[in-house]
Amino acid sequence: MVTGAFGFIGSHLVEKLLEMDEEVVALSNPKPPEDNYKYIAKNPNLKKLKIVYIDLRDFEATSRLLKNFRFERIYHLAAMASHRLSINEPYQYLDNNYKALLNILESARITEPSPKIIFTSSSSIYGDNQPPLREDMPPKPRGPYALSKFFGEKLCEFYVETYGLDCPIIRYFNIVGERCRRNIVFRVFAENIFSGRAIEVYGKWINGEFKPAQRDFTYVGDAVEGTIAVGEKAHKAEILNIGFGRPVSVLMVAELMMEAFNRKVEINFKELKPHEYLISYCDNTKAKNILGWSPKIDIEEMIQRYVKWFLSERITT
Repeated sequence: MVTGAFGFIGSHLVEKLLEMDEEVVALSNPKPPEDNYKYIAKNPNLKKLKIVYIDLRDFEATSRLLKNFRFERIYHLAAMASHRLSINEPYQYLDNNYKALLNILESARITEPSPKIIFTSSSSIYGDNQPPLREDMPPKPRGPYALSKFFGEKLCEFYVETYGLDCPIIRYFNIVGERCRRNIVFRVFAENIFSGRAIEVYGKWINGEFKPAQRDFTYVGDAVEGTIAVGEKAHKAEILNIGFGRPVSVLMVAELMMEAFNRKVEINFKELKPHEYLISYCDNTKAKNILGWSPKIDIEEMIQRYVKWFLSERITT
């Protein structure tokens, strides 16, 4: 089962699992914030897909679902997901993300045999640790979204240690690519450049000089392969970084995207929010060693693929 199945990463994961000839249950909220089913519908293995609409905050519905299907693995991607926006909606982020995971874990505990649960966490829990960020660093979550993921990791560890569940943890780093959400920088930049509007690049003013934020942009196709590898090869509450492993300036992304669109727009420099950090990128050695996984698509190709997709969507719609 894939939760958040019609979201950005979830829809790509469902497609890949179907391509691998897996039987997949796609779980979606009855009112999903984004709906990428139309892409999944084109998959030649669609007959192997079942769709379920439930709210994971409903424990009875969640436990009934796990008892009925007897899943081998659950990829839990469903979450409210924005480090920046969560600061204004702390209750919704903490309540939704924590309760949904708790209901899945408790439902798995009372189901025999219990499924393996792959919990997708976030690089945001590292806070202001100095990169490259390693899994053994002490978490320093700042902001409701990061806290919701940190509490989720601790919940997974509790269910592993107390009840013997298998619940490996993925810390995603800045996943981008086709279908990315409206609040992700690729989408924001593309819509503004396409429309001829100015774009905002966040960073920090240091001694009178603007330093743009740097992030570990990772292609969604690579992230999906890493996610499946965690499902197959990681165990207990093992934590693995899934990221490209190098910093890329957000200003560079803006410039490359303007080049791909062949259109220049004004760039405005903006100060990062207090809970946001200037530079973030991972050490992915552990994922390479344990999973045999490594990312393949670098930033230039990511942007070319994304802009091609973005323009094709404008033509078809």
